[in-house]
Order: sequence, then structure tokens, then C-alpha cells
Amino acid sequence: MKLFTGFGRAHVILALTFCLVVELAHTTYALLGDGQVSVARMLVWLVINFGIAILALATAVATDNALGPCASTGTRLVVAMLVVSLLGTLVAEGLLWLLPPPLAAALYGKAGTGFVGPLHRFGYEFTKSAGWALLLIALYTMIQASRRATERLHATRLAALAAQRNVVEADLRAMQARVDPDVLFAALCAVDEAYARSAAEGERALDALIAFLRAALPGAGASSTVAAEVDLVRAYAGVLELVSGPALKLDVRLAPEASTQPMPAMLVLPLARWALDGAAAARLSIAARRENGALEISLASDVPASAGVDPSPLAGVRTRLAHLFGDRARLDASAEFGARVATISLPA
Repeated sequence: MKLFTGFGRAHVILALTFCLVVELAHTTYALLGDGQVSVARMLVWLVINFGIAILALATAVATDNALGPCASTGTRLVVAMLVVSLLGTLVAEGLLWLLPPPLAAALYGKAGTGFVGPLHRFGYEFTKSAGWALLLIALYTMIQASRRATERLHATRLAALAAQRNVVEADLRAMQARVDPDVLFAALCAVDEAYARSAAEGERALDALIAFLRAALPGAGASSTVAAEVDLVRAYAGVLELVSGPALKLDVRLAPEASTQPMPAMLVLPLARWALDGAAAARLSIAARRENGALEISLASDVPASAGVDPSPLAGVRTRLAHLFGDRARLDASAEFGARVATISLPA
């Protein structure tokens, strides 16, 4: 286990801010007392206190990591405060022993005199360090508790988004599994008629139907590619050819960089069905490209607008886009001037 994992710039800023506030309070107290303030002494104490504060926060981080989430906030607070108080006392005592007596006297002033003995001075330093630790560690603990609460809230939101995404993908699987019964029945009849004409023609018709069913039924995942989605439309066109004859003409233009671009499954076929609207004879153009960080797929047919057009394919696609991408994706569709055009834009 890495004891100091999580210690970073925020702790350094907290320590510096705390020391500046404490030193400002000491300076104000000195000015209100005898009015004598030594800038050099103030700067030296600022550096010393900053080092002790850094040590205190590092100890608090190490205590958190050592005890783990199983320990209560109160336990971590008490343990960190005791350890920091002891370390602060040892640092103060070490300075008294290491510094020359004149420098130590100038640095500590009256606070370094008047003790009965070393044990008395040790106890004084311990209580002073404990006061520091109580303020600093308590402040650190509150900040850590706020950070943990924010992380839990973020994790909860991610879980909610994941659950919402699972619902959307469950709807996708249901959409994939739902084959238009009229089209399916007509295709089965067409296969039967093709076998009546010849075995070879029947095999070709059955292969076309199987290709569409394999592409349309739910797969292992909810992701696809542009090329796979266009292949699904091709398979659907093959089924339409079984039902109504070789009338549907496909014009596919995929930019090389867009062909293998990943995208959610079952977005292109609903738009193709809307664009064709069950027409017996039509031309359908499909184009895909990447531009300005977005994947753009457009479908255009020569099927004119009609009053009885089914808007549900467009509504289903818009709902999925809103769930998956929010306002980062859009769908534009129009049925004017004797043609139907739908354009979908996805973040690439």
C-alpha cells in the first residue's frame, strides 16, 4: 500500500494558507502587545510552520490510507491528531537542540524560557502542537469528507446513466428482434414461390432472407460500425427485392475514414424504412463521412411525401440519440420536393 497516495497540490495550498493565517494572527497579537515585530523572525517561523503543516497533512493522508475506509472519521481524526502532535513536538525539540543557543533564544523568545525542566517543555510543545493539529487535521478531514461525498455522488450519477443506457440498449434489442411481420410473411411467400420456379432460385431467395434475419436479430453487443449498418440496409433491400421484385436501387458512398467508424446499432435501417415508406420502386442513396469531429450519415430517396407516412421510425431514432448522446447528436429529416432526406450527425 502506498501511504501517501492522494497527497498533492491541494494539500500544499491548504498548508500554506493555514500558515499564513496563523502567522498573521501572531503578528497582529504582537502589534497589539509591545508593538515589536521582527520580519526575519516572522519569515523563519512561516517556513517552519509550513514544514510542520505539510508534515501534518502528509500524516493525515498516510493515516487515511493505512486505516482505510473501514475506520470511522472520528478514529482517523484522533489517530492523525495524536501522530501529528507527537511529530510537531519532536520537530520543535529538534530545533532547540540543533540551533545554536543565541539563535534559538532569538527564535523562541520568551516562549523558550520559564520551564521547570525538559519534560515541562516537552509537554508544552505537545499541547501547542495538539492545538495546531486539532485545527489543521479537522479542516483536512472536512475537506476529505466533502471530496468523498462528491465522489460518491459522481459514482451514483454514473450508475444512473449506466442503468439508463442499459434500458435504451434493451429497447434496441427489442427493436432489432422485432421484424415487420407483413414483410416477413411476404418474404416467406416469395421464397416458396422461388422454390416453385427452381431450386437454385429458391436457394438464392432463402439466402437473402437468412442474411437479413442474421443482421436484424440482436447481437452480443449494442455497438456496430457504419459499414455493418449499411450492410443491414443492403440485406433489407434484398428482402424487399424478394417481395416486390428488383426495383430498389441502392447508391452507397462511404468515405474510407467513415466506413469503420463505430456507432450505435440499428440507427440507419429505421431511417431507410422511413425514406422508402414501403415503396415498390425507389432509389435510395446512402453517404457517410467524417467532418469537424462528427460522423455524418445521410439517406435520400426519390419517394415523395405522403399524408400517411409513419413517423415512428424517426421518433425512435431521436429518442435513442437523446439517451446516448444528449445534445451532441442530431437528426434532420424532411419530405419535400418529391424526395425524402434524413441526415444523422454523431460525435466521432
